[in-house]
Amino acid sequence: MDMKQTINHAYNASFGYGEYIMFVEIYVRPLVLIAILLSLCATSRVAHAWGTEGHRVSALVASELLTPKTRLRLNQIIDNSASPEGLADMSLYMDINRKELSEKVPGSEKWHYDNQPVCKTLTFDQYCPKGDCASAKIPELFRKLKDSATSKDDRAQALRFLVHMIGDIHQPLHAADDGDLGGNLKFVLIPESSEGRRLHGVWDTDIVKRVLRGSNETEYAKELIKKYREQISKWQSGDVNNNVRDWMNESHSLSKFIIYSNLPKFECGKEWESTIVTPVPLSESYMTAAAATVPAQLAKAGARIAWMLNLALDEKSPAGMLPK
Repeated sequence: MDMKQTINHAYNASFGYGEYIMFVEIYVRPLVLIAILLSLCATSRVAHAWGTEGHRVSALVASELLTPKTRLRLNQIIDNSASPEGLADMSLYMDINRKELSEKVPGSEKWHYDNQPVCKTLTFDQYCPKGDCASAKIPELFRKLKDSATSKDDRAQALRFLVHMIGDIHQPLHAADDGDLGGNLKFVLIPESSEGRRLHGVWDTDIVKRVLRGSNETEYAKELIKKYREQISKWQSGDVNNNVRDWMNESHSLSKFIIYSNLPKFECGKEWESTIVTPVPLSESYMTAAAATVPAQLAKAGARIAWMLNLALDEKSPAGMLPK
């Protein structure tokens, strides 16, 4: 008997007023409290972006690909920001200060993602109203950082935002939606845990942890550069405006064909039933296929962060700048 049925049963039963009140106090109120606590628990765990490891690894990749002139200018804008740790710490800024930024920079809470549907087609203006989405804001922030006439404070903010947002859009669920807040309303159970968690959080954190396997973040970033050395120049070419949309479309395709399509019993147009207390188990094969996509996404994010910073701050920077 669910809560609604319980209350209706009490209402329709031949109770006196006093007995009805007692019934509510003993049976109904605890159910209400449980529902509230479960709701709060679920809400408090809404995931927002790559977890700490994902953002830091991408920033560490980027730090290896900066030109000397870009490093100099970064340090002039924000002290020590060109160091590996400085850039890695900066990559977390928008998440750490999310609430404060939503008040100081209205709309910025929407700049972490594009809610492009996976099961229907909307125009860009429909899923990015008023330009309040990542793919619209990244080129604006790039131009602000590039413009030496912009105030130092504004350039510093643009820098912090860019390092984080470029990382964000390489997490595939930041480029897709199924009416579920990018997987935040789908609850799953992964093989290594007995607790339900949000699908978005699994991609933010759990799969990244699988990929890193406890590795040192700095060393893993260097391994990614070595592994994808031949692709980096290809990832670092083109036009800023078109590139960002292309990057977002790459992530959207991964979401559509890897994340959503491989979910158990997922079908467009049908409700995918799950709750925090009744999560849907993900198979080991799902997790393995997911993990296979993550290294390239982290490497791409890092290469493109570096490309955009070099392009903004060093007009003579070559594409595909690689460490010796």
